[in-house]
Amino acid sequence: MSIRLCLGECAKKGYEPEHMGVIVYSVEELCFFLKENACLLEEGLMSEGLADWLEKECCLPQLADGLRTALRGKASLKAFVAVILDYTGFFSHSERDSILLTITENSQMNVYEKRKAKADTLLEKGQFGLADREYTRLLGQLPKEEESLRGKIYHGCGVSLARRFYFSQAGEYFWKAYEITGRLESLRQYLLTKRLSMSEPEYMEFLKEHEELYEDSLLLEERLEELKENWQDSQGAGLLEGIRRKKESDTLGYRQKLRERVEYLKAAYREMEVKG
Repeated sequence: MSIRLCLGECAKKGYEPEHMGVIVYSVEELCFFLKENACLLEEGLMSEGLADWLEKECCLPQLADGLRTALRGKASLKAFVAVILDYTGFFSHSERDSILLTITENSQMNVYEKRKAKADTLLEKGQFGLADREYTRLLGQLPKEEESLRGKIYHGCGVSLARRFYFSQAGEYFWKAYEITGRLESLRQYLLTKRLSMSEPEYMEFLKEHEELYEDSLLLEERLEELKENWQDSQGAGLLEGIRRKKESDTLGYRQKLRERVEYLKAAYREMEVKG
């Protein structure tokens, strides 16, 4: 078990790093933010405002002075973040190095690649609204020479929609992505959205009209069978089976269990939408 000592004070006034929609109230929360968002960090993090907040709100004048020194010396973003990580010592050497490596790799991207990486990270965190807005803004600003990146962004848009069960709309984006990049992953995701949004007769008719997708459709069916088997062994399947049995033996109990599950899912969805 690792023990991480607290430093400074908990701030009465929070700080929002880089206008990321997250407010931190302690240097511990700041460090966690840096770790979780290493690939999103930009030079905007490097500010006198952060140093002032750490000094006045968190009572950490030495750390604040270290950051001001880094600013005067025109330190890189990696060096600036290293000042915070080394002062606090919250992370192991390997965790520290991993955070700084991510920042270094991100610095080698152009501005459009960085913004896509930001949107991808928001997507992976389930912040679909924020991810969608970033993808949309980026698509409107991409120059013609970034056409390959445009295809990858279309794929991200498709993933975001598919995870919210908008399969028809997601399919349109996956197809756009495939037309630009030729990536099999986009083609297979497009096929999957057709499989999930169409009735069985409609899907079979679709395959008749697109014989070139037949081989991929067979691979897709194999994958769906694997997922079905995995689901049957999952906790979620066990929960639903318990609810089904409750229905057979106790109608009132079944309704109560069903209401509880629906309310849980609704709350989870609302939280996802608030984050987005």
